[in-house]
Amino acid sequence: MQRLNLLNLDLNLLVALDALVQEESVSRAASRIGVTQPAMSRTLRQLRELFGDELLRRTSDGMKPTPRAVTLAQAVRPNLENIAAAIGQRLSFDPATASRRFVLALPDLAARLALPRVVKQISAQAPGVELAIISTVNHDALHKLETGQAELALGVYDHLPRTLRTSNRRALREVCVADPANPLLQNGVLDLDTFLALPHVAVTVADNERTPIDTTLETLGLRRRIAVSTPYFSCVPALICGTRNLAVVVEDLLDVLPEGKSLARFPIPIAVEPVMAKMVWHARSDDDLGHAWLRNLFIAASRDRDQMAGAATQPGIQRVNS
Repeated sequence: MQRLNLLNLDLNLLVALDALVQEESVSRAASRIGVTQPAMSRTLRQLRELFGDELLRRTSDGMKPTPRAVTLAQAVRPNLENIAAAIGQRLSFDPATASRRFVLALPDLAARLALPRVVKQISAQAPGVELAIISTVNHDALHKLETGQAELALGVYDHLPRTLRTSNRRALREVCVADPANPLLQNGVLDLDTFLALPHVAVTVADNERTPIDTTLETLGLRRRIAVSTPYFSCVPALICGTRNLAVVVEDLLDVLPEGKSLARFPIPIAVEPVMAKMVWHARSDDDLGHAWLRNLFIAASRDRDQMAGAATQPGIQRVNS
């Protein structure tokens, strides 16, 4: 087999190869590395000539990499990451002088609860740092971390691949909320029968629309009645006000939304496992000092919020009337 002359090999070709294999699309690969689609098409032709393989093949399921392309990309990717680490900003990081953009995959709940404190710290410490927030559901966030499209994610994740790291586990306290004028709750008590009889607003962050509360009910042979399913936590209070709907929500959210403060709060009438929030990143960012600085900001924000919540906690759950 003819050996490649590495002295004549353009490193940009390997970057393009990695993008093509991960994106399985010429146009998406072009967008990912910041070139035009015609330029990426020319690069693909060069790569095919260089390696003597089709590399990306059209199938009934769209463009798919050949086995040779997958093997090449698996060998190339770690080396590209090592090169980026060596010449990038991983070996030193000074927030005061840094000019850097971080891409974060956050659901609206995490953005509303954690982001304001972090942004204040960045504004004070690192005026040259930019945060780009992309809204994702759980499985999509993990995919974006794996492919390098996002650098940090916050959310509730049950199973993580070994390439991802996690920290900052935090139990999120959930309560059931209703409009204070709900005629079935004027006695101030929410029992299981009423919980199942009333319609619910369900926050679903995965494709199968199953939530922890629904899983628990299923084990008991029970099912609640869903009136509205939404991936957005922040709209839930508005979907409760003026209706007979119930919702199971993270209590922290009620304290930062105007509509949330006026809702009646009740204990969930069945025992449920606590929902654990996690901060997740790819192993490639472990030794990135800038990334570590950002992670520490989120950890500090979570700790501050826990301390404030602990100081304000009262025994039981009180109904809040408008």
